[in-house]
Amino acid sequence: MATRGPDQASRLPIPYRALAGFIVACAAFAAIFVALAVGAYHAPRPHNLPVGIVGSATATGGIEHALDTALPGAIDWHSYPSAADARTGITQRQVDGALVASSPTLRGLVATGGGTAPANFLTQAFGTVAAKTGHPLVVTDVVPPLPGDTQALSSFFLLLGALIPSVAAGSGTALAFRKARPALGIAAPVAVAVAIGLVSAAVADGIAGLGNFAAIAGVTALFSLAVAAPTAVLARIKPPLVALAVLLFIVAGIPDSGGPANLTSFSAAGFRVFDSVLPLGVAASVTRNVVYFGGHSTALHLWVLAAWAVAGLAGLAVLTTRRRAVPAGAVAVVPPVVPAGVPAGAHAAPRHARPEPADAPGSPDFGGVEPITLVVGFDDSAPARRALGWGADLLRARPGTLHVVYADHPIIDSDLSGLGRPEMDQARDDRAAAVASAAEEIAAAAGVPYTFERRQESPADAMLAAANDLDDAEPASEPVLVTGRSHHAPHRILGSVPVELLHQSPYPVLTIS
Repeated sequence: MATRGPDQASRLPIPYRALAGFIVACAAFAAIFVALAVGAYHAPRPHNLPVGIVGSATATGGIEHALDTALPGAIDWHSYPSAADARTGITQRQVDGALVASSPTLRGLVATGGGTAPANFLTQAFGTVAAKTGHPLVVTDVVPPLPGDTQALSSFFLLLGALIPSVAAGSGTALAFRKARPALGIAAPVAVAVAIGLVSAAVADGIAGLGNFAAIAGVTALFSLAVAAPTAVLARIKPPLVALAVLLFIVAGIPDSGGPANLTSFSAAGFRVFDSVLPLGVAASVTRNVVYFGGHSTALHLWVLAAWAVAGLAGLAVLTTRRRAVPAGAVAVVPPVVPAGVPAGAHAAPRHARPEPADAPGSPDFGGVEPITLVVGFDDSAPARRALGWGADLLRARPGTLHVVYADHPIIDSDLSGLGRPEMDQARDDRAAAVASAAEEIAAAAGVPYTFERRQESPADAMLAAANDLDDAEPASEPVLVTGRSHHAPHRILGSVPVELLHQSPYPVLTIS
């Protein structure tokens, strides 16, 4: 029985350590989130907000000077020859608004569809100019909100609603399909992203009447994949690294996006560096442009989202194919045991190969008896030890292959925090190593060669899958499944595994009492 050292005795049990780590992580996330959100927008002011201006050099020069003096660096002026050209500049997302000063009445052009924050600021700024110059002001909303989206906020909240499910999809698919075929592990986040895009666009269109269903569904799906795929990469490397995805896409991504009012031009200087990089803000700009501006100024943003998605999928491809180098069904294979006195090369045949002919040098002579293939389910329980001992003893008297299968199939295999996963995996690996050592001991005592296989399936399924593999490799020798009889009260006659095998197996089944 293993004993705990002094350092282990003083440590908290794993569940309490996981809980403490989870509390600390949540508190740290909250502190960082609040610091970023409040730091970005506690005193919002515009920075290089693109604004058009129309009028003579004399009139526009005075206006530009007045506003630049009052708000240094707030506005990036763009001159247009006419009001129509300025309106076109707004609808094509070249500028967020324009001031027409070519007549005694000032005309302010804003676009609430591009965000209430820029529109409100420009309305106030144009009002200040009108008050100082004594000219009347008429403000026109060139791109007003839709009837079902009265504040033009739905584009942002559509993507915000898809953000957390996308992070969860990346983490969940990485853990759920970590033992699956590489193609399935890569396809899973793609399929989930498509589903999130379709459902989110349909719900948003049904509630707010945004229209453009196909385009919005595509943008949302691409955004979801741009979040889910990198998250899945981090989860496959090590589950606790999902915290980095949460920090990047949620804790930093939401404040950096500018929020529903499109405050990206109003944030502090350090935040504006990332406003065209992180997926949420990029996707929100694309969605606004699709809904209100005919899809103008979306190409670069789409390429950014695609870069996130492709990088994530490429990382998944590398990780899944690299880990697939060891077959999922055969996690550990123990070399055959060579009996004492037998030449080292006598049992060096491939894993599924039949034994050497009776006349081969160094081979025991079994008198022409046909070889058999035994597939023994083994978990180091008393019934399993009896079954493996019987199989090993049989192969001392006749030719054949002894294939030991350990079914590593936990009933509960979840760790929502990700903090306990290393300990859980280590415990399972330790258990598998102990089972493999016990199998080696029994086979060595009998002096027979064997192979050991660990499968991530239920016992009956693991034995059947191993038998199918062996039958495909050597069809001339039909496998025989060997399992121990359980002596538990519910299984006094036959254990549950033998019963399941008898119902499903196309091969002979032997139950050892």
